[in-house]
Amino acid sequence: MRWSHFFQVGKFNLFLKVQAWYKDKVRTVGYSSRVIPTSLHVLFLDYDNIKDDRLKEELTFLQEEFELGNFYVLSTSELGRHCVCLDALRAKDQMEIVEFSNCDWVYRKGVTINEYRTWILRCEPKGDRDAPKYAYTVESPYEGKNLQSVGHKMFLEAQFGVPVPELKQPYGEEAIELQGYDTMSKITEDEVEQKRGDKDEEENG
Repeated sequence: MRWSHFFQVGKFNLFLKVQAWYKDKVRTVGYSSRVIPTSLHVLFLDYDNIKDDRLKEELTFLQEEFELGNFYVLSTSELGRHCVCLDALRAKDQMEIVEFSNCDWVYRKGVTINEYRTWILRCEPKGDRDAPKYAYTVESPYEGKNLQSVGHKMFLEAQFGVPVPELKQPYGEEAIELQGYDTMSKITEDEVEQKRGDKDEEENG
């Protein structure tokens, strides 16, 4: 939906344009950052619209700044990336790193609105978007300095085929938490009209 209007205020000519997008709710499944059975979390970062060379620079900087282990990077779209570090950290430490990063601002608040008080990354398809796929690893000289989640290592290997080396400080259970949730998928005006046409056709038989 688009709306525009031209009007004059004193000596100024103003042109106001408003454009709206329809959004559909899409059900998907994500995996939790919590290390069972503790209150520790592995580090999740979610980026949209970022170039890989810029992302690698940022992840390397975070590794040096906070002495973090390897980052495993998953591709969610052409310029969308999920980044997972298996270090088991206190929630307050992860919050500091998330705020220090340039990851998506909406994602930063996720832990405060999630009923299980955890960060979530998608692991299954969402609408017409495929499940995330392993892209590359950003290695760190601090790998193994912190406790490392056994469950998340096993999940990354089994779900995405991530080549995770043997953990130096394995910690926690082999299981992790999965959550189903609704997410918003932006669709175009043409797609909305197509959906309406399909619905009308069904109703009119």
